[in-house]
Amino acid sequence: MPQLLAPALIASLLAAPAVGREARAAAWIEGALAPASGDASGSSDASSDASGSSDAPGSSDASSDAPGSSDAPASGDASGSSDAPGSSDAPATTEGAAPPAPHLEGLPAQPEQLPEDQRPAGVGPEQEPPPSENLPGTRPPGEGPGGPQVPEENEQGIDPELEAEFALREDLPYFPTAARKSAIRRNNEVMVRPFRRPVYTVAGAARLGILLGDGRELVSSVGWGAALQLGLYFLPVFKSRFGLEFQAGHSRYQRRSNYENFSGGSVTRVTLLSHSDFSGGPSVQIPLGAVFLRVSGAAGVSLSTLQRPISSDSIEDELVSQPDFMLRGGAGLGIPILNRHGLSVGVAAQHVFSRREVAKDLGDDVDSDAGDEDGSETLLPFSTSLEVFLAYQAWF
Repeated sequence: MPQLLAPALIASLLAAPAVGREARAAAWIEGALAPASGDASGSSDASSDASGSSDAPGSSDASSDAPGSSDAPASGDASGSSDAPGSSDAPATTEGAAPPAPHLEGLPAQPEQLPEDQRPAGVGPEQEPPPSENLPGTRPPGEGPGGPQVPEENEQGIDPELEAEFALREDLPYFPTAARKSAIRRNNEVMVRPFRRPVYTVAGAARLGILLGDGRELVSSVGWGAALQLGLYFLPVFKSRFGLEFQAGHSRYQRRSNYENFSGGSVTRVTLLSHSDFSGGPSVQIPLGAVFLRVSGAAGVSLSTLQRPISSDSIEDELVSQPDFMLRGGAGLGIPILNRHGLSVGVAAQHVFSRREVAKDLGDDVDSDAGDEDGSETLLPFSTSLEVFLAYQAWF
């Protein structure tokens, strides 16, 4: 490049006037030879030598005194050389140059530019790191990193959400609306308690008994009593709880009779038939809206007593007392009223397995066996009875 431009440079310097030769040469060299800094420096030295030679004495006179020097072809060539693209475009090239490129030496390397052994997991040469799962709005609802989330099925092939819904339905009692109202308005959360959680009950009951056997020939058929009930329900069985119930109670039946004493007056004596029972057995508790239905059966022991006067003198009274095996079964409704406290009402039947017999009319002989030999009628005082109970009950 410098060898090709040297003749044009010399012709331009010789044809141009002496004034401004150095400035014109410097501008032309700067525009044409800017990329080659080493060559530019060399050419600038040459131009300085040329300018020195042009300042030699007599050079300007020779050019000016020569005839037709202004019309010489050299001057035309010089002017043509001054219109060269390099000389005219030199200032534009210098002023319109692009801004310097930014320095990227201090910036950290991108994951794609790192060696394979130093790249983060999941980032390849043409991959981008996955979006953060913690940032809101980066993914449509219900979609995960790999697309829409499909619920997994358990071993039985049931959708977990459906299984949870079925479990919730199984935990709801019959008539759930009434149960929720009782739980919310009266703080009876036991009505909506899950069946897998146990329920304990304690109740004190008043009994109204009715004799169904031979005992009513000796005493009044209607009696009264009291009982203590304890229920433990811990095993869920299809919207109900299975457990145990224990009960201890006492029932008594009476009849008043008047007897003449030795002074000619009358004395009122009481015939008493009583049962003291202790029993326990299986029981089922079923929530029905705002109440509990309870069905139970029990077996136990009954201590039965019969005290029957014969005359005004208590020494002659008949007294029979013995323990016997008994069975009991009943059903009732528990009604929580407030804070898991309420009432319980129901009915139960009780049968005492006893073979003890007594005479219906004692007469002069108080021995039942002798009365039987004489042809008197015998009775089984300890047999079957029915009772209705009303209890104050608490649920835990």
